[in-house]
Amino acid sequence: MVYVNQIGYEPDASKFVYVQCSDSQKKFTLEDKNGNVVFSGTLSAPKEDDANKIPVCCGDFSSYKTSGEYCVCVDNSKSAYFKIGSGIFNDFYHSILNYFYLSRCGEQIEGGDFSHPACHTTPAKIYGTELTKTVIGGWHDAGDYGRYVVAGSKTVMDLLLAYEANPSYKDFDILEEVRFELEWMLQMQREDGAVYHKISCWHFCAFINPQNETEEQVLAPVSTAATADFAGCLAYASEVYKKSDSKFAQTLLTAAKKAQNYLDSHEDELYTNPSEITTGGYGDWNVKDERYFALCALFNATSEKFYLEQALKIRAAQLAIEVNPAEPWKRPWGEMFGWGCVAGYGTEILLKNATIKEKKELFEDLKGGILARAEELKNASKNASFGSCLKKYFWGCNGHMADEGHLLLLAYDLTGRKEFYEAAKKQFDYILGCNQLDFCFVTGFGTNSPKNPHHRPSGAVGKPMPGMLAGGSCEGLYDHVAKEYLQGKPSACCYIDMEGSYSTNEVAIYWNSPLVYLTARVVELL
Repeated sequence: MVYVNQIGYEPDASKFVYVQCSDSQKKFTLEDKNGNVVFSGTLSAPKEDDANKIPVCCGDFSSYKTSGEYCVCVDNSKSAYFKIGSGIFNDFYHSILNYFYLSRCGEQIEGGDFSHPACHTTPAKIYGTELTKTVIGGWHDAGDYGRYVVAGSKTVMDLLLAYEANPSYKDFDILEEVRFELEWMLQMQREDGAVYHKISCWHFCAFINPQNETEEQVLAPVSTAATADFAGCLAYASEVYKKSDSKFAQTLLTAAKKAQNYLDSHEDELYTNPSEITTGGYGDWNVKDERYFALCALFNATSEKFYLEQALKIRAAQLAIEVNPAEPWKRPWGEMFGWGCVAGYGTEILLKNATIKEKKELFEDLKGGILARAEELKNASKNASFGSCLKKYFWGCNGHMADEGHLLLLAYDLTGRKEFYEAAKKQFDYILGCNQLDFCFVTGFGTNSPKNPHHRPSGAVGKPMPGMLAGGSCEGLYDHVAKEYLQGKPSACCYIDMEGSYSTNEVAIYWNSPLVYLTARVVELL
């Protein structure tokens, strides 16, 4: 088997091909559509990792820059055809962004096969009361139609950072799209500043169109995670929107401060689903990183030292906690960018802040935390068969891979070391085809891509909505489809393109959003 990025490569980008092969010094050739050999090279020595369990050699054809359509050949095996050329990711970038528009709730959508009238417009019951509240808008979260503040906040941050990285992109209005989500989030705040964790029906619905989910909606209880994530992303967004709409920016900042005031006067309220609600939980065992993120963003927006002092106290206290060997997954602190750990956003905000840059000792300390993780990820990528920085493959690993690419790019920004950028790009290439499954994990792109995602609109229409990133391999085998078909496979191969496999083939806004960021940065930096 021969594996490439199935969309292709910009002319000046690095270009690697991966081959299942145990022979060192084997030759590979690059052929055009007419079968002409235009480049030849030699494969590296094979690597084999625990996640893939096959020997894999790598070939470098970065020096070939002529635009066209090609495949890589090794002996009698050929890769999928791909392109080399400028602008080849334009349609891809637009599609992974347009997924958010197509996922809008509460308004009429014009999207071809995925057009639908306004959905989920009835009042929701406030859990534990007889009261109701009308909350309209936001993005459908994943394969279901719930809307979740924790997931939405992480998504907003990724999209705003992608916009700031590539503000000249005009084919899709990121700020308008993000505003749609922010206006929904404002409705999720109570008068006392606390934020409801989510709004959904009591249970997941069948694979029907969104307007056909007409069961009663419920507003789940407030949580610290939702309230802090709300405060952090709205405070950060207030700075972004200052130039275009100062009134909206002030609304966001006022709401963020109100949420922080609630956090300051309340102990941690960890969220778990009440027994009557069975939709996605997004619970969290430690919400100190959410509190840190909120305080960092509020300091950035207001320059008030109190916020910074509180943020640094949280960080110092968490760094002082030792990992329990019995629960190694419960890392007290990590510079990460997932919905469950948002400390990376807080640290990135501080590292970009002009005041912090003047505080040399603090800046170097924050920078050191990022670079320490980036070194781990870079080394993992270097030693992996296909360049992935993941050693284990778990639910949503493709989104997590894009998040790790985010951290590597931040390390590149801080140091200028090209090796961090190249490691980030390898995560991008992996997602788009450089993997043992020979699969482009984004619907509608590449030679092999998901046709049966766990996504209710796609299931209802009978075809995949374009531009969605599938969760990817998951060694946990959590759903019945994975259990039936994936037993005994290497962890990186525990993926199946079947609608019922929610643990490998579901989609989510917070997996698409880091891919948007990664794409914006990888293409922008070329």
